[in-house]
Amino acid sequence: MVMEKTEYKNIFDNERTHFYYVGTHNAVITFLNLYLKKKRNNIILDAGCGTGLLMKKMNSFGKIYGIDASSEALKLAKKNNITKTKKASVEKIPFKDNCFDAIVSIDVLYHKEVKSDLAALMEFKRVLKPGGILIVKNPAHNWLRGSHDIIIHTKRRYSKKEFENKLNRAGLEIIKLSYINLFFLPLAILKRLTESLLKAKPESDVQSLPKSINRLLVNIYNLETKFLTKSEIPFGLSLFAVARKH
Repeated sequence: MVMEKTEYKNIFDNERTHFYYVGTHNAVITFLNLYLKKKRNNIILDAGCGTGLLMKKMNSFGKIYGIDASSEALKLAKKNNITKTKKASVEKIPFKDNCFDAIVSIDVLYHKEVKSDLAALMEFKRVLKPGGILIVKNPAHNWLRGSHDIIIHTKRRYSKKEFENKLNRAGLEIIKLSYINLFFLPLAILKRLTESLLKAKPESDVQSLPKSINRLLVNIYNLETKFLTKSEIPFGLSLFAVARKH
């Protein structure tokens, strides 16, 4: 995905510790553990790999490849010692049919560079092996648009029903579809209201936090993930889905 260049460096500097990235990566690993056995011959694609840290964290599951539309992101991925990457769009994945055991796509389909999110989902299905797993996360609720969306070039935020419809139209079997980040939703609403009242200059939501607060937020995210493995969360800042190719 392509966003403001400064935001890639911001992500690179913060994603090892920032609660949002730590929690999101933990959620991905949790659901891979549930639905994909760890074995050396697994082949996994990070579709929209950004600066590559998640790819590194998934190494124990098999061989990991990444694609991203941003040269800046891939340059920073190299600094993370990630080399199995290609510059490519999620709408035109440069791999053959039926070659991946799992695809992970985190906060990618929302982006304005993705002209058709449905086309991207159909590409995911094409390159997945039969029975292969897709883990995908996206921002929720169009009414939550704010300055961060300007920085990261948001085109769309999803309702649960809308994203369910997209997955069904792509021919993917939904295993889990739920909102996540319920606790963070009131904080986001408060920030958006403040931005609106102050008419503040656009800025990223990714900011350094005091260690104690950041640790607390990581723990809250992890608790939501644990709950999500057993049930669904009725409302939240993001949507989290696990789907399978028939």
